[in-house]
Amino acid sequence: MRTFRLLIVEDNDQDLALCKEKVSDYIDERKREIELVACKNVEEAFEKLDNSFDGAIIDMKLGDQGDEGNEVIKRIVDSYYKIPIAIFTGTPGTADSDFNNIGVFTKGETGYEDLLDRFWTIYDTGLTRIMGGRGTIEKTLQEVFQTNILPQIQKWEEYGEKDSSRTEKALLRHILNHLLQLLDDDEKKYFPEEMYLYPPLSEKTCTGSIVQPKNKDDVKSKDRKWYVVMNPACDLVIRDNDRPKTDSIVLVKIEKEESIIDDKNKKDRKKLFGNDYCLYYHWLPKTDFFDGGFLNFRKLSSLSIDEFNEKFEKPIIQIAPFFIKDMVARFSAYYARQGQPDIDIEQFLQISSTDLTAIL
Repeated sequence: MRTFRLLIVEDNDQDLALCKEKVSDYIDERKREIELVACKNVEEAFEKLDNSFDGAIIDMKLGDQGDEGNEVIKRIVDSYYKIPIAIFTGTPGTADSDFNNIGVFTKGETGYEDLLDRFWTIYDTGLTRIMGGRGTIEKTLQEVFQTNILPQIQKWEEYGEKDSSRTEKALLRHILNHLLQLLDDDEKKYFPEEMYLYPPLSEKTCTGSIVQPKNKDDVKSKDRKWYVVMNPACDLVIRDNDRPKTDSIVLVKIEKEESIIDDKNKKDRKKLFGNDYCLYYHWLPKTDFFDGGFLNFRKLSSLSIDEFNEKFEKPIIQIAPFFIKDMVARFSAYYARQGQPDIDIEQFLQISSTDLTAIL
């Protein structure tokens, strides 16, 4: 396992010495490899800061103003450094709430060992090994850049001369397709959170967007109904007039789990959760940010674009592309089923075994 790089920005000599002592103890007792980089002010932090750190402990009061730690955090955010940040301060109220962090910890209530435990819990997820400056994505991007993009750069230059904006988006798609090769094709079991993009990075309504009606009647969010957009992707492409190709949005209602799994079919839970119960139910797993439920393809509604925009919020959650395919396939299979007229089979059932032998 590689060395964990930890940045601490702290101007108090006593606190800094205590941090160094706790890191040393942590290395000896937990058998962890940690490189501690210490800074005593904002300027020194700016000099040493890069994207190679797996965590940062930042004090707020680093000068006369009392909230200088926010400047360091802003530099991390503005530089697109993907570093988990723990704010460790005696003045927690000065921390800028606009910046995401793993927690605001008050000196005297939390110790450095607690912070190290918290960082290591995050480290064990692999997050910084994937997204950090020394991570898998950075390494793969470099390989894609050198091996796949530069050898073909002349063709991409031709595309760029014709339409720079379109070429940039195409290159992004192309590079992302290379990154998808990082996934283990043999992996069969996923965590529920992998099914969703939350919150979605785009407000665009897409196939698999999970939406709720606007809260016009002061209905509590948990009591409002959830729907999934089921239009084909090609219908939702935005045209030059800033409107999609389709004139309506098709929605499928999400039924609550308890309304589907009752006493009659509890024995069928495995089939229901495996989407093997029937064609018109499709399970969406529960997470901390979403109650989940079952898509009921029998409960469809269609709204005009203007009506949809008026009555519904922007997408709150987006179902991930890997999972949309199966959902759309089941939806299509349910409405594409045709069946055939029943054949009178009684006469065939009455054929004697002697006659059947003769036929065979």
